[in-house]
Parts: sequence; C-alpha cells; structure tokens
Amino acid sequence: MSTKSLMTVEQFARMNTAETEDYELVEGELVPLPTGSPLHADIRGQFEHLLRGYFERNPIGRVLAEISCQLSDDTVRQPDLAIFLAARLGAIDRKKIPLPFAPDIAVEVISPSETTVATNRKALEYLAAGSQEVWHLDHENGEVFVQTEPGIRLLRGEAVLESPLLPGFSVMVETLLAGF
Repeated sequence: MSTKSLMTVEQFARMNTAETEDYELVEGELVPLPTGSPLHADIRGQFEHLLRGYFERNPIGRVLAEISCQLSDDTVRQPDLAIFLAARLGAIDRKKIPLPFAPDIAVEVISPSETTVATNRKALEYLAAGSQEVWHLDHENGEVFVQTEPGIRLLRGEAVLESPLLPGFSVMVETLLAGF
C-alpha cells in the first residue's frame, strides 16, 4: 500500500513561483492546471477587460487574473478571475502568494475537459472559504451559472449577468461568451 506525500499551504507558498504557477493545491496534493484554449483565454481576457473598466468607473474593488487563493489549510485554488471588494482588497499583501482568503467573487471559465463534479466541487470550496458568489462561464453550452449559498442561477442568451455585489455592472450572456 502506497501513501501519498501531502504538502501544506506553507510548503506550497515557499516553492518557486514558476513551479506553482500551473498548479493548484487540492487537499494537500499538487494538481496541474489544464492549459486553456485560445477561446478560453479570449473569454477570460475580454471579461477581465470589462471588469477592469467597471472598477475604474466604480472604485469598490479590483479584479485579478489567475491569482492563487488559499481556501483552507490544505487547498489553494487559482480562479480564472478573482474579484475582491474593498474590505478584502485592503487586506491583501501585494507581494505575497497565495492570498490568505477566497475572493468575494470567483470566476471560472469552464473548459470542455472539466467535469460537472469537478466544477461543482470548486464552487463549493470557494463558497465554504468565504466567496459570496461563484460565476461559471460555459461557452460550450452558452450558459453562465451564478452559484451562491442559497442556490444556483442559470443564465442564457440575452439574460443579463449582474450582481448585488457590483452595483451597476451588467453584461448580456451571449455578449460575454462570444469570444472570437
């Protein structure tokens, strides 16, 4: 019987950034992140651009791309986009990773290779760690799922993605998922 060698968040944080930038730490195990497709990168980049514009006009927070966030004593996840509102933003040490807490809103662009079970697991981890919302952008099916503690909202087509956490922010789902 073999035993797994588990890693702590502290050990993960001490590793060279180049060694960890393509990994997450999940229950003490290093898990490689899949390489995103050009479409995945385009959707993430376009959405990041929209959010940066929103925060320039409404300085209530900030969006960070692919930043490591500690979700528990043995788990560090790297959402495609992490939205931090003022209270958490002020607690960020800009030179230290992983960030010691979950984002207020975690955004994941779903890849065709990701399973529903894995996607849901991540969302539940973010919510348990203090995220208020998790947004899953599913280009393949033209859907956005907004997951909160009370449940999941499904948005399609001309439905508008908005949040009480981001007053005045809105984008139509089909526009958000258009890609190139």
